Amino acid sequence: MEELAELIQNGQAKRILVLCGAGISTGAGIPDFRSPGTGLYDNLSKYNLPYPEAIFDVDYYRKKPDAFVSLAKELWPGIVFKPTPTHYFLKILADKGLLLRIYTQNIDGLEFLAGIPDDKLVECHGHFRTSACIDCHKASDTERVKETIVQEMETPICIYCRGYVKPDVVFFGENLPDRFHSLLKKDIPKADILLVMGTSLQVAPVSLIPDMVRCNRVLFNRDKVMTIRPGDMFLQGDCDSNVEKLASLLGWALQTEELNDNEEREEGRGVERNQEEMKNIDKEDDGNEGEGGKETEVANLEKIHIETNKQEETNENQKQEDASKG
Repeated sequence: MEELAELIQNGQAKRILVLCGAGISTGAGIPDFRSPGTGLYDNLSKYNLPYPEAIFDVDYYRKKPDAFVSLAKELWPGIVFKPTPTHYFLKILADKGLLLRIYTQNIDGLEFLAGIPDDKLVECHGHFRTSACIDCHKASDTERVKETIVQEMETPICIYCRGYVKPDVVFFGENLPDRFHSLLKKDIPKADILLVMGTSLQVAPVSLIPDMVRCNRVLFNRDKVMTIRPGDMFLQGDCDSNVEKLASLLGWALQTEELNDNEEREEGRGVERNQEEMKNIDKEDDGNEGEGGKETEVANLEKIHIETNKQEETNENQKQEDASKG
């Protein structure tokens, strides 16, 4: 812990890349997905699912949407659950200009509610701020979708084709946002440290990120879910507790801010979509759903990894050539 604090204080960690999962939100009362006994997937019996992951399956939602609608009502950001100390620590990193980017696997929107800027946040598995039809892919009025799910406990219906509408949470087989790939390609070679926080690293392609970086990595987690390489650190235990210790070493106060402004921001952003999201929503089904979609995402990440390695080799060769000329 002291070593990490020193790296941040002396400027050796000034482009911090963060990969986080459900473990950073358990302190808010949101269960993670895979912890035996307490995880979300172990507590879905009330929905009578054929298998736990069906709750995030497009085909199942098309046939039986009630399970996801019920879960979405419980999880809708800004109603019950609030950001944790870990979320506010990440906000401080952004405020101090130390945050390169956060790649979050979470759909709870707590990073956004904590006030982390849009340009520093990649919500790999989507969010609740925008919505679209699962059939015609046309955008829907998210405030109306929220009202239908949270207050009426009904399934939202598309006004164009009468198909079912869901928030823009990435279901199994759906493609990740375009900006995930475009930004990751730029961020991997820039990062001087990677914080891996509260994740089981079981869902590709996001789980591949720790193997792609060349910088040292710090794992904040209950379990050792990746190989600890020379120079890496493993801070075992609860994310919030360890983050509070780190913040204390750095002399940073983790103050939970009033959320009113951010909740208004959460609602306001639902009115508009950025161009990349609109492209994903309005395009017709391109045949990448199902397992093919996941394979394509993994292939894209492997391509980024190869291109990054080639660029690093080119840079190293150029340095050697310049040195020989000198």
